[in-house]
Amino acid sequence: MLQILLLLILSLSLLFLINSTIRWKSINIIIVFLCTCVIIYFITFPKQCINSTLFGAKIFFTALFPSLFPFLIVCNLLIRYDGIEIYSKLFGRILCKPLRLSVQCSIALIISALCGYPLGAKYTCDLYEKSLISKDECQRLLNIASNTGPIFIVGSVATVMLGNTQFGYIMLFSNYIACIIMSFLIKPASTYVNIWGKNNFSAYLPSKRNFGSELKESIDNALKTVISVGGYVVLFAVLIDILSYNKYFDIALLYITKNTNTKDILKSTLLGIIELTKGCQLISTLNISLYYKSIIISFLSCFSGLSIISQVYSFTYKFPELSMKKYIKRKAVQGIISSIVTALLLLPFEKLSTSTFTAINVNSSFNWVYIILFVLLLIPLCIHSLKKLFHIS
Repeated sequence: MLQILLLLILSLSLLFLINSTIRWKSINIIIVFLCTCVIIYFITFPKQCINSTLFGAKIFFTALFPSLFPFLIVCNLLIRYDGIEIYSKLFGRILCKPLRLSVQCSIALIISALCGYPLGAKYTCDLYEKSLISKDECQRLLNIASNTGPIFIVGSVATVMLGNTQFGYIMLFSNYIACIIMSFLIKPASTYVNIWGKNNFSAYLPSKRNFGSELKESIDNALKTVISVGGYVVLFAVLIDILSYNKYFDIALLYITKNTNTKDILKSTLLGIIELTKGCQLISTLNISLYYKSIIISFLSCFSGLSIISQVYSFTYKFPELSMKKYIKRKAVQGIISSIVTALLLLPFEKLSTSTFTAINVNSSFNWVYIILFVLLLIPLCIHSLKKLFHIS
């Protein structure tokens, strides 16, 4: 049965490539056919699909919803009460000038650094929708304000999956460094939207605000966003399990490599490219050193995966002038940079086992995340000082 389905998919793909005149019809046929295959799979293996759905729902309700929902409400209230103007005045020059961004981008950078995907993209699009940043700057900010949240990478991945919190801080630091490096690789916008002077940001907001109505609208917006994110998580949890437990997927991997260990690494990485959380979980169980696990996870967490890219697209689709192709290509480069930084930072511990590294005396009462955030705050200032010293434009 599955062989026939695969043959039909291949035939339709060839038809799509050969006859460009029916391109969009072919896309429709392929999508409808794939959806039909998934429905047949649901009917054939209902227990597995239910378990996959429950797994996705568990991740959403235990990890994402508790952290995202209240945070979104507070952020929405913050924006409604001139938060962008206040944050821009306080942190705009420190954060944005070294990264070659306009000062109003500071709120998207801060929210992304603290909470991670996909809130950086959401508030970047909010800034663009309010005409506070230009199209070019929005496209650029999508990749700079784009990182894994500290709770996910340090808590869920490093502490729970890998059993080593210290490696989590290093991977988080690598994520931040990759974002900073991307700000220098991507050409800055030629023009900025000036929100100071005649067009003050307060003009975009109502002069009289009722706290009750503002809170209600903030909750409605947060609920809509978080339910959308939850839908993507559950859907991709099911799709990734369909691939993960499909023997034909394993057979295809055997054509690439016969080595079992290499095949497992490749499989986990490919599944991680589709859905980040499941990929990190699979990589944590591989029979390789913690050093190599961290490098792969660092790439995946910075690339983010198709599930999170779809969540980002749910915010950008309203603006067809923003290119998702550019975003995805840059995320791939960002992932490579993050993995290289992780590899270099963890090089002294390459030959150490997990137990040996964990046994190193680290004061547990001292929160290393403050050091990371402090260093990240200093890096843009140092770069800005060096640019002035050497007169770099």
